[in-house]
Amino acid sequence: MFDLVIMVDWSAAASPGPVKPSPDRCWLAWSARGFHSEAEYFRTRSDCMKRIYDLLISYDGPACIGFDFPFGYPAGSGLGGGRAAAKRISQTLQSDAQDRNNRFDVAAELNREISASPGPFWGCPAASASPHLTIKKPDFAHDNFHEWRIVEKFLRKEKRQTTISSVWKLYTTGSVGSQALTGLKELGDLTRMPGIAHRVKFWPFETNWEAELDGIILTEIWPTLNNQADYDHPIKDARQVLASRDWFLERMRDGTAQTAFSVPDWLTGNDEKKCRNEEGWILGVR
Repeated sequence: MFDLVIMVDWSAAASPGPVKPSPDRCWLAWSARGFHSEAEYFRTRSDCMKRIYDLLISYDGPACIGFDFPFGYPAGSGLGGGRAAAKRISQTLQSDAQDRNNRFDVAAELNREISASPGPFWGCPAASASPHLTIKKPDFAHDNFHEWRIVEKFLRKEKRQTTISSVWKLYTTGSVGSQALTGLKELGDLTRMPGIAHRVKFWPFETNWEAELDGIILTEIWPTLNNQADYDHPIKDARQVLASRDWFLERMRDGTAQTAFSVPDWLTGNDEKKCRNEEGWILGVR
């Protein structure tokens, strides 16, 4: 299905990582036409995205890139998902070559636009707190949308994956909200890069699930779903990208990769439309 497969473990850090490969920074593993990379470490997001761009230019066939952050927000919040969310966030979120960024300011402004109540984004250092962004989680008092996306509610209830985090949590252990903001900003930038912009598609928003998987397919992954026990690497992030890549390569080999992109049988009607148009989905969750 794909000439190039890349799986990425993202970071929302606000400074470069150590020179020595370390946890909680960007990592990726890739495969192309029979070659399988080792896990690659990047001190900054900009270095990681440059590597991804170089790979996409080097291999101009069909490509799949998985990122471990949400591609969308709960339906009804007005933030949407995929290209629309990436474009909106990339217009206001600034991140330099050293990963300094204004994600807390952006989250506070989005809160102000979304609701008169505190939240839904929450969590920040004391210096970034404001009437529109609180350090601690406020009561979820939003009538037009839920705290959790449909895929997250499914994983929490049906698969007992209670460690999955809400896209609204921005700071401290287990947060994924800042990864989503910084990640969608970079994906928005990627859609404007010369030589590849016309080929980029956000799954499932622009592919109708598995129907149109041509070009460069950007997907959301959750590496926790893949077994990392067989990988001999001291850093969890590295094991996660290797396991995610190899899981997908195995699906390509046995002919079931397309199923990983298809809509779950039980997801029908209005919920299917919400996921396809606003919330997104996690690759392989059935």
